[in-house]
Parts: sequence; structure tokens; C-alpha cells
Amino acid sequence: MAVVVLAAPTIPVLLASLCWAGCAVPLAFIDAQVHRLPDVITLPAAAGVFALLAVDAVVTDRWEPLLSSAICTAVATAVFASMGLVLGSRGMGLGDAKMILSVTALLGWWGWAAAFGAVFLGFLGAGFVGVVLWASGRVHRGTHIPMGPFFIAGTLVMLVLVAGTAAK
Repeated sequence: MAVVVLAAPTIPVLLASLCWAGCAVPLAFIDAQVHRLPDVITLPAAAGVFALLAVDAVVTDRWEPLLSSAICTAVATAVFASMGLVLGSRGMGLGDAKMILSVTALLGWWGWAAAFGAVFLGFLGAGFVGVVLWASGRVHRGTHIPMGPFFIAGTLVMLVLVAGTAAK
């Protein structure tokens, strides 16, 4: 949680970050256990993040970060939902697409690089773990790896990076 506090430049952004983190913790455990990202958590997380970032835009009269957040979220969600619909069970689940709403909304506030950096780091982490598990014989080619924990970890890494950038 300390990284969330350090990354946030204003109280509404801090609250948006805490809202996301509060939802991310159970999502990581649920996805790791049952390979599901329930709507009852993913959708309120996204709504809470967007609402609090909108409050920040109103309070600070800075609308560019909110617009950046909305565009990043729209693009990422369209890509993930398309992958889920086109590839079906062979690709991303729609739960991942719904979770990406809050991830890219939150990090999109800092810009495209932060939002898509988290997604990239999530894929990179999952790929690395998948290769290690495959090489050790613990999984086979068709095994599904829950992506939620990796996207959450990527988001936390990006929050560390934006906090470090903001501190300079």
C-alpha cells in the first residue's frame, strides 16, 4: 500500500489508487485459485477508479489526465474484449478484459506508457512463469495461467516507477 500512497499526487488519485488496491488483493487470490475475475469486484473497481479520477479532474481543473485515462481504458478494453470473444477459451477471458478497465484507468492517469507498461509487464511475467513451469514439467502446452495476478503485479511495478518519477 505504501507504493500507492507515494504514487498519488492528490487525495482523489490516492483514493482511486486505494480503491483499486482494495479490489486487486481479492482478485489476485480468486484468479489464482479458480481462474475467475468476478464482475462483482472488477466492475465496481473500475467505476470507483473512474469516479475518483473524475473528482480529481473537477477539483484540480486538470482534464487531460482523465481524458488520457479514458482513452487508454477504451483501447485496452476493446483489444482485450476482442481477444476474449475471438479466441474464446484459447485466449484471454472476459474477466481479464473487465479487470483491465481499472488497471488502465488508474495508470492511464499518468499516461499511455504507464497504462500499457503494466499490461506489458503482466504478459512478460506470465510468460516467464509459464516457461519456467513448462520447462519443469509442471504444466503442458494447453494449461491456462491466470493473468489477473500478473496484471496486478505489473500495475504495482508501474506505480513504483511513477512514484519514483514523481519524487524526482
